[in-house]
Amino acid sequence: MGTSEEYADEHAAPAPAFHRYNSLDSDYPATPTSATKPRFNFAPTDTGFSSSSTQYKPVHHGGPQDTQNQLPARRHPVIRYWLWEIVSLAVSLVLIATIVGILCHYEGHQVPRWPFSINLNTLIALLATILRTTMLVATAEVISQAKWDWFRQPRPLSHLNDFESASRSVAGSFKLLFVAPQASLAIVAAMVTISSLAIGPFTQQAIKTVACPQILDDANASIPIAHSMPGRAKYFRIGAGQWEVDVDMKGAMIQAMTNPSSNDSKIVASCETGNCTFPSFGDDITHSSVAMCSTCFDTTPFIKETVDTTLPGNTTNYTLPNGQWVSQSNEAYYLNTRADWNLSWASSAFTDEYRSVAQDSFLNLTVMSFTNAPCTKDSGKLDCPHNAKASIGWKNQVTDYIATTCAFYPCMQNYHAKLTRGKLEERVVSSVPAIRNWVEAGIPAGELFSPYANHTALKTPCSLDGTTYDLKSNWTAIPRVPGREFVGINVGGTNHTAPNECLYKVEAIYGLAMKAFMEKLLAGTCSYNRRQGDQLWCGDLWWIAPFYHQGEATFASVERQFREYATAITNKFRAVGGSHDDAGAAETVRGAVVRTSVCTEFDWRWLLLPIALVAATGTMLGLMVLRNCRDDRQPVWKSSLFPLLFHGFHASQPATVAGPRAVMNLDEMRGEAEVKLAKFRKGQEAGFVDVGEASGSRPRDINMDILLRNR
Repeated sequence: MGTSEEYADEHAAPAPAFHRYNSLDSDYPATPTSATKPRFNFAPTDTGFSSSSTQYKPVHHGGPQDTQNQLPARRHPVIRYWLWEIVSLAVSLVLIATIVGILCHYEGHQVPRWPFSINLNTLIALLATILRTTMLVATAEVISQAKWDWFRQPRPLSHLNDFESASRSVAGSFKLLFVAPQASLAIVAAMVTISSLAIGPFTQQAIKTVACPQILDDANASIPIAHSMPGRAKYFRIGAGQWEVDVDMKGAMIQAMTNPSSNDSKIVASCETGNCTFPSFGDDITHSSVAMCSTCFDTTPFIKETVDTTLPGNTTNYTLPNGQWVSQSNEAYYLNTRADWNLSWASSAFTDEYRSVAQDSFLNLTVMSFTNAPCTKDSGKLDCPHNAKASIGWKNQVTDYIATTCAFYPCMQNYHAKLTRGKLEERVVSSVPAIRNWVEAGIPAGELFSPYANHTALKTPCSLDGTTYDLKSNWTAIPRVPGREFVGINVGGTNHTAPNECLYKVEAIYGLAMKAFMEKLLAGTCSYNRRQGDQLWCGDLWWIAPFYHQGEATFASVERQFREYATAITNKFRAVGGSHDDAGAAETVRGAVVRTSVCTEFDWRWLLLPIALVAATGTMLGLMVLRNCRDDRQPVWKSSLFPLLFHGFHASQPATVAGPRAVMNLDEMRGEAEVKLAKFRKGQEAGFVDVGEASGSRPRDINMDILLRNR
């Protein structure tokens, strides 16, 4: 066989293009012959690009001009040639599903910590890169295959390069949009290639890190509650039918009047991190406790103006039907509070709530006071709704008055609580009065008093052992397990039995002790003298002066004072109260300790673009495969260079007498290429030339068409 130097001289006489070199020849022919083969055409066929001085024309495979030489349709394997692209599309689908699955899995969870500082963003970025690569495998081949269909019509030869550039780069894809806008599949593929640049940024945008709460499994939070009173508090007997609460409770009640919002009156919760949550059981209730409640109504309309003629100067008094009064006389009562158990004189003003609890309350207290709150100033003088007069000879301005009657009663309060940044946020969801339980005491319901009737409230629905029970549905299904004590109670006129876990109680005797001290604590009078400035003199009951509110008392201010007082006593109950099964043991509600961590947030909207691009790629690939299946004459060549060599340019002329030859598929061209030797010759006759067959090449089947055409 000849050496390569025999073909290296670029300045030699022009050699015939594509002349088959035979190893038996001694020299390469110096001049072309009429049998010289066209350049870029290793095997003469009737298929390829025809050339003329003005345009390129595709050689016809059939039609009116060559019906005699038309070959029958020849099927080419399609799916096999698109197998790798189908596999790459399947991988793309798996990758996009994997990305979505990973982000869904870590949604709301702590950012994972993996070895070698690999994080979730790194993993998603890697998957997105592989996704774009596998997707573009199919996209590039769709563009490459589309160029063969594009040249079914006369096109500028430069479009070959444009299609190839589009299959390899974003810039080429952008150019193709303007070069071949009618090539629909290629244009869509080019747009997918351009848009694929956004896959990486969009997948990264889908991952966000946010501050999130995480529960600590090895820690617990707790809030104190009282299931029963007195619990761990003390009380003692001072005489027949007389009991007294201990000093600790007395101090808490006085503190509740003077400074109800002090730290000594607040609930102290346990929470390691300062952020804790508590489970809720229906109606957003996290826990319940024995409490002190209050309710008020306005008794101002019952005040009457009277004149006491027995005193010098005929003193003007303002009096309630119960005999309670105030007067602007010197050293007279400006503030008067009285415990009153017979409120029939004010029954017409009762609210529904007051009417339901008055009989079972610890204290009914009426506060009567002068006030300037509803007055207005006109030319320096006060104008008041009632214009309360000063006594004769006493030159005070006119003023006004109010009267408010309130009840303190034991109750059960339902709460919703959480701890945020060390601050307990506790909200009262609802409350249930704790009425005297005549059923438990075995006393007829009509009897108005008994030291043996506990104040009891029933919690319904009530959660036991993870199951919620309600009077209206499954109350009788509460299991009677050993150690669980049931007590009778009347609710809405019907007797029921309930476990102690669902009952919140204040013992009857302790209630009497509370009642006695509250009456001593809150019932009294305060007088006024000008030498006192704007302060009242209340003697030993100095803690009731806040009801006067510096001469600006209103129904709202008195009601708020009672509510704050009740809340402070409630908090004391919860600090010293007992559990349902052991009065000497403290009871708490357990919660979860939460710490702030960094979690993953999945914004799925950013993945719509990658999903759409994968869907578009699959659609394009499917349409291209379908087009190839329907076209029997066009093989799947995609981005191969072989068609340009084996079916290159030749003159547009009728087929030879040997007849037309069917277009070759990739397998056939690859088989031909494996046994051919070619050389690229430079110079004036530059191009590939056929220099024979490779030594040691495998035997090939005889192609009769080639043999006949060579002859």
